[in-house]
Amino acid sequence: MAWKDKCLRSLMDANLFLSSAQLERFKETWKVLKKQPFCTKGLCKCLFMSAWDQEHYQFLKDTVDEMIARKDTDTSYMLEKGRVVLGNVALSERELFKLSIEFLEKEGQTPDERCLVKLAHHWVPITDNTLAVGRLLDSMDDE
Repeated sequence: MAWKDKCLRSLMDANLFLSSAQLERFKETWKVLKKQPFCTKGLCKCLFMSAWDQEHYQFLKDTVDEMIARKDTDTSYMLEKGRVVLGNVALSERELFKLSIEFLEKEGQTPDERCLVKLAHHWVPITDNTLAVGRLLDSMDDE
């Protein structure tokens, strides 16, 4: 079974979602995202992290919708948008966008916990769980 087919169930079984709202936002976009040619494990990590709050989720969802309309086959457009945002956000958010960029640039690799010390305390739980999601996804066969 391909990782895309077992992704949601694996994340739910590992109890990595921090709220039912996060789970519902993830599920809503995952249904569409997993069918796209640009869907990667790195993008799945970004979706998990962004689904934590409505503002970041909406940014990712809008970007995915744009990529679908553009008929993109890779994540270069998302990387471009993320890099533009870096200069316009507060320090903790900047670290989250840097982490998202790292997920997309270094497919199959998840950074260690050192990134947590750069975050405001309210971002630590979701980022810690996102790192756990990353390690879980990295361990799945690509098939």
